[in-house]
Amino acid sequence: MSEKKDRLKVLMNWVTEQVERNNPPRFSDVIEYAYRNLGFIGLPKSAIVRALRLHPAYLMSAPQKLKNKRWNKNRPIIAKNLGYLHGDIGFFAVTRDYETPKRFRSGFLICKDILSRYTYISVLDTTRDAASMVKALTSIFAQFQKQNPTLQVRSLAFDKERSVMGNLVQNFLKENQVSFHPFQNTKSKSKMAEGEIRIIRNQIRKMRYNKEQRWWRIIDQAVASLNQQPIRLNNKFIKMKNGQYYTPANVNEDNVQDFISKIEKAVPAYYFNQFMVNPNLVNYKFQVGTFVRQKLIASSSAVIGEKRSDIALGNTIFVIKKLMAYVSKALTVEPLYLVENINNSQDQEAFDEDEIAETTVE
Repeated sequence: MSEKKDRLKVLMNWVTEQVERNNPPRFSDVIEYAYRNLGFIGLPKSAIVRALRLHPAYLMSAPQKLKNKRWNKNRPIIAKNLGYLHGDIGFFAVTRDYETPKRFRSGFLICKDILSRYTYISVLDTTRDAASMVKALTSIFAQFQKQNPTLQVRSLAFDKERSVMGNLVQNFLKENQVSFHPFQNTKSKSKMAEGEIRIIRNQIRKMRYNKEQRWWRIIDQAVASLNQQPIRLNNKFIKMKNGQYYTPANVNEDNVQDFISKIEKAVPAYYFNQFMVNPNLVNYKFQVGTFVRQKLIASSSAVIGEKRSDIALGNTIFVIKKLMAYVSKALTVEPLYLVENINNSQDQEAFDEDEIAETTVE
């Protein structure tokens, strides 16, 4: 072990020298130098790659490839009742074909019910500030009340949009007794609202065939049509007791328990995910106490005026607090890491293994 550390130190010193000469080597160059020039044949390639990823010059910019998951290896998003919403803000690009007026460039807020898949929408007027978000959420809560007269919104999950994290929106949610769950742009959590935004855009592209090009004029119709489409899970339609198919629009408090039993039958992972999995039965790449950063993935729906960063990892450093596991939709056990922001103990997240990379504390 000591010899391995010494060899890695020699190799990283060479890398530092090359960087200082404005000639940073590629990963393959470092491996080749270690084997051919230094003769470190017994030094594992994985150890070299890990050391290089943690090198200060490579830490934030080294390529971070996401693992190619096989079919349905994702984490199920489950809820046991109506009123648990996932929210996000969608945009339409400014195009030459029909330019979006400034009033509607702030986009639109969607909230999707996790259980019923029902989508609520409100077009943001002029700005995306806290006051506009409160106005949009008020509209969406009213829509939910109309759809479910005896129920209320129980929770709202949202990424860390600045206006949503502010006191005005947070106080509004507390007044309405809605619990708030902020999250980073993890694939599993962002996919519901993000996926719906893509579906809405696609639906509007089809509806523009009818000559109306102003998306804000037809977006309500587009969402209404999506809410009437039969729910399909694992290529199976979910039937009601009367033989008709369940749609997001006809799932209500009277039939929700029947609906839950039907989806658990269609996708058993929804049922099995209520049970804990023994972490001792799972192989983990990282351990408790390891410092990690989130890999930056293109998960934001924003199109207007936003550019991707040239770094591969997020700025926030997390420490792994707990190892857990979940049952994927393919009924395989997948590792899950509960992490905590080292600068803010209230900022906690759950990451899949391929969403994080080991890092160092500066």
